[in-house]
Amino acid sequence: MGFIKNLVEKWNKRVKLPEDVEDEEEKYLVGVENVNLADEYERRKYIESLLEQVSDATKQVDACNSEYKTINHYLQDIEQLEYLTPDDRRQVTEHAKAIIHLSVEGQRYEEKKNRMSDEDFERMEKLENDADDGAKRIKEAEDYQQLIRNDLKRLEGEKQACLFRRSEAAVNMNNLRGMALITLIAVAACILILSVLQFGLGLEARVGFYLTAGAGAIALTAIYMTYLDAQKENTRAGRSLNKVILLQNRVKIRYVNNTNLLEYLYMKFGISSAAELEKLRKQYAEEKEERERIRENRKEMTYSQSELIKILKSYRFYDPMIWLHQAQALVDPKEMVEVRHALILRRQKLRQRLDFNSQNASAAQEQIRTIVAEYPEYAKEILKMISDFETGER
Repeated sequence: MGFIKNLVEKWNKRVKLPEDVEDEEEKYLVGVENVNLADEYERRKYIESLLEQVSDATKQVDACNSEYKTINHYLQDIEQLEYLTPDDRRQVTEHAKAIIHLSVEGQRYEEKKNRMSDEDFERMEKLENDADDGAKRIKEAEDYQQLIRNDLKRLEGEKQACLFRRSEAAVNMNNLRGMALITLIAVAACILILSVLQFGLGLEARVGFYLTAGAGAIALTAIYMTYLDAQKENTRAGRSLNKVILLQNRVKIRYVNNTNLLEYLYMKFGISSAAELEKLRKQYAEEKEERERIRENRKEMTYSQSELIKILKSYRFYDPMIWLHQAQALVDPKEMVEVRHALILRRQKLRQRLDFNSQNASAAQEQIRTIVAEYPEYAKEILKMISDFETGER
């Protein structure tokens, strides 16, 4: 039957075995002895599974072949490095070293723990021209704020002292008024007693009157003089208190104004103290220098990368870009050996996959051919299924 031969040849063209593969892999096929080919449903399902197996294996082979070619190109590129001129080889090494160094610098910056946040950096960048003067003004305002607080504490102490003096003077004045009243009562009592003794009993009491009047006059005079002193002290304390209160009010106004200034400056720079602003200024200066260095590094990185690619392209490397990510291999022969070894291992794995899928595809084709040969009554049906399957794939 010629169409069977054409069928097998057609599938063999799509699935090509590499020359160096070994026939070792297991074929994952359901044995035909387990299928009732007389049953149309089972027969069609079995043929469809074989066709799908061939299709899947073919796709895997195509993918492996593409990857296999790519790896061969990479290995050829490694061999091509040996044919670079000494000058080009020197330049490749220099550019590769530059890329490695700049990559390490960039990585170090990215992993830096105390990096300034972009938000803080942008804020300080906007206020860079005002930061020096702002830091000075905030420090002066904070120092002045502390002086004002000290003045307020001192004035509050003086205020309390004045209040105490007034209180003491008021107490003394009340006591002296009481003493004067007691003295007057005592003098009146003495005069009454002396009057009874002299006029009621006929005793001579004129000396007693003189003594009582003198003592009373002296006592009242002393009390009065003391009262005047207490009154003057009360007046002086009141004046001092008024003076302290006036000074306190002035200082409070200064305190409020200075507090408002500090709050404005804090809000303007997004800080809570001059120390914080000073810390931000220091961080900003370091961060600015660091970012400038990173920008320069990136320029140098771009230059080194473009020059390296330019040289490799001139030697028709398959993929010059890949060497940007394995520049270490261009500098260190040991690293290059590792790269070559890894590629060879990958190629070996691909050979195993190629062998496995190629044999599965071949086994499925052979199974279809066997069924057609043993059951010619189903040949046209199977051929149509193959044609429909191919049309569906396309």
